[in-house]
Amino acid sequence: MVEYIWEVIRYTFSPRFLVSLFYSFAYYIHEHVVWRANIHAARDVRIHATASIRNAQNIYVGKNSHINHLCCIWAGENSKIVLGDNILMGPGVGLFASNHGMIKGQPMTFQERKEASIVIGDDVWLGAHSVITAGTHIANGVMVATGAVVTRSITQEGVIIAGIPAKIIGERPPAPALNINGRDTREKIPGRQESAEAQSVT
Repeated sequence: MVEYIWEVIRYTFSPRFLVSLFYSFAYYIHEHVVWRANIHAARDVRIHATASIRNAQNIYVGKNSHINHLCCIWAGENSKIVLGDNILMGPGVGLFASNHGMIKGQPMTFQERKEASIVIGDDVWLGAHSVITAGTHIANGVMVATGAVVTRSITQEGVIIAGIPAKIIGERPPAPALNINGRDTREKIPGRQESAEAQSVT
């Protein structure tokens, strides 16, 4: 215990502490403050404190939308990310509007970036850890399954997509089919039916 106390005292009053404090503060400003002044978002948007935002001046978020824990919303310098109204986003979702080049013979980190805007329609649910790649457009009402990687546009509304790369696997049920508890609204509830029948007899 004594050695840990001495370690704290020693490094608290060292130049390394001041340098580390400066970098940590600068990183906090960059990650959590600057983008808030530049993003185009409706007033009722909810953005988790751990979300990572890049090029916020090119990000547009519609009404009642939610950017969740550890999500990455990275627009490019010349490409946009447009999110519609009522967007649900699970934790760890990534939207990336630019990619590194990948030709052989040159480190990919130095290659020219390729950018293309991402557009997400209204009432879209992006499942946890799903990835939306540059140039993708997703229609209204689409559900993206957990872990899916969307590499092409989805133009059909109200469908469910899953997989790597993501493809259509089904459609959302029609509105009257299920109630809030996941039960068929046309299903007879035991007890209520008997009670209704008894009242009709009397």
